[in-house]
Amino acid sequence: MKRDPRTTSRMRRLNARQRKKARVGEFKEHCFDIELVFHSPMRGEPYHDFINDFFGFLEQRGLLGGGFGGKEPFSETEGVIANIERGSPGEEDREAVVQWLRARPEIVDARARDFKDAWHGYGF
Repeated sequence: MKRDPRTTSRMRRLNARQRKKARVGEFKEHCFDIELVFHSPMRGEPYHDFINDFFGFLEQRGLLGGGFGGKEPFSETEGVIANIERGSPGEEDREAVVQWLRARPEIVDARARDFKDAWHGYGF
């Protein structure tokens, strides 16, 4: 992937404190998207119970989930997973999330996408 020369020259002008505040360079943080497909459409309390269990699992790993909505009933949904604190989830986190989801009786399929820049979009 070719870097934009304007971005490279901007990075050289920033000191470490500025790069950390902007979450760029060596302070860049990543996240990943998850896509879920349910066995049967879910709505109301069963869906909320599932999401509460899922977010509880994420919290135990130091992760945070967002999205996972849409119009009820949910036959599928997607969301994003990131670290609760500064930093990025690792490959082992991504694999653990997919395995946990696939072990749930409500889920037919769960897929994790590639890591992306959590603050500035998809470009690395």
